Amino acid sequence: MLKLDTILLIDDDFATNYLHKKIISKLDTNCSVEVATNGKDGIDKLLALNETINNKDTLVLIFLDLNMPVMDGWGFLETFEEIKPTLNFDTKLFIVSSSINSDDESRARSNHQVLDYLPKHLNAATLSKIIFN
Repeated sequence: MLKLDTILLIDDDFATNYLHKKIISKLDTNCSVEVATNGKDGIDKLLALNETINNKDTLVLIFLDLNMPVMDGWGFLETFEEIKPTLNFDTKLFIVSSSINSDDESRARSNHQVLDYLPKHLNAATLSKIIFN
């Protein structure tokens, strides 16, 4: 059984991160919530977590936006593919996007690393289902 350690929100929108952190805090997850405002920052946070977590039974949930500056979600997915084998923990990755481009959803769903494509904004029921199941 995997033990949830960290939820990583990768999104450049302050209001979205604030809302998602607020909902997560009310769910009593007993885990830390990290925020990255672009894909590069998200990769850096995963690598930093890799320095402190050394247990394959530990889970890090990743909620990734697609459209961000510096490194977008697609760039993150490419780099994540490269670093994932070196991570000392398990991950589950979800795309959270407000994109209305159906090509974005198709492309995301066809990526083997992406468990689901979710519309912004996440609600307590969706987060609860992901976190506690």
